[in-house]
Amino acid sequence: MKKQRKSKNHTKDIQLPNEKIKKLLAENFYQRSIQKINDLDVTINHLENIFADETYYLAMKIVPLLERKVLYLSYVENLRLNDICKRLKLQKKEVISLKNKGIIHFKNNLATIVKAQKMKNKGGGINENK
Repeated sequence: MKKQRKSKNHTKDIQLPNEKIKKLLAENFYQRSIQKINDLDVTINHLENIFADETYYLAMKIVPLLERKVLYLSYVENLRLNDICKRLKLQKKEVISLKNKGIIHFKNNLATIVKAQKMKNKGGGINENK
């Protein structure tokens, strides 16, 4: 004889007053983290200042400026593609390409820096006693 399992997926339609919803949103981790970003010296030219970790900071710092600007407008200011195009006076294809290149450059820079740090920590650097 098989036992029937009761579903634990009971959901209720809960309605909250607007003040309660606003409070929940204000206390949301995402909202708090965005506030921290706003408190930092982060500008369209200095996206790297978001990162407290030196490795990430360096990886973003060496991404070309225009690519950093597109990433900043996309992820920090949450602008849509059309708005970024107007702001930078570029075509959609160019903005999409810059965004993709910026992400690729950041990843490659990060991989290179991490690899260099591992080599340095293992003593695999250039022999200085020649």
